[in-house]
Amino acid sequence: MRSFFFGLFVGVVLMVALGVGGLVMIGHALAVKDPLAKADVIVAISGDNGPRTQTAVRLWQEGYAPLLLFSGASLDPESVSSAELMKRDAVRLGVPATAILVEPASTTTEENARLTAQLMSERGLRSAILVTSPYHQRRASIFFARAFGASGLELRNHPASDPAWDPDRWWTREPARTLTLVELAKLGAAVVFAKE
Repeated sequence: MRSFFFGLFVGVVLMVALGVGGLVMIGHALAVKDPLAKADVIVAISGDNGPRTQTAVRLWQEGYAPLLLFSGASLDPESVSSAELMKRDAVRLGVPATAILVEPASTTTEENARLTAQLMSERGLRSAILVTSPYHQRRASIFFARAFGASGLELRNHPASDPAWDPDRWWTREPARTLTLVELAKLGAAVVFAKE
């Protein structure tokens, strides 16, 4: 009888460990990160309240690219674009306005990718470091890889440093849990309904 309960206990511990390990793997799979290398531009997508801009500015300050490009429209069409607001934050952080490009029209991640690739091609920019929230990085990288591949552009991924989202413990608190679960659903749709 004692060995039965010991076996049951070991089985439960193993199941919990596998479950937690799986959740950690999901977090790290979403936060795809490439080795950093110099690029023509650092692209940050709108959608948070600061970490994306701050990470892009830090990379610019460290000399990874001479230009920043902020991408994203406003939720309110009557308001200034989210990309413009990110630019203003970057200027406050010390980046000259002349070192910043703005793509103000995109309303989805797919549009961020397409319009950014178009703007880069028009400017003769060939390579970019993509910055977005860690939970959003995988899906964004899929859309950007498609748009950049079609335009012959190079892409590297670098998730924003976001204290509100931890790949090892995202499921333990809100809003990280909901953001991640919604992102997983969107990622599934992006893969299933991919345009070839």
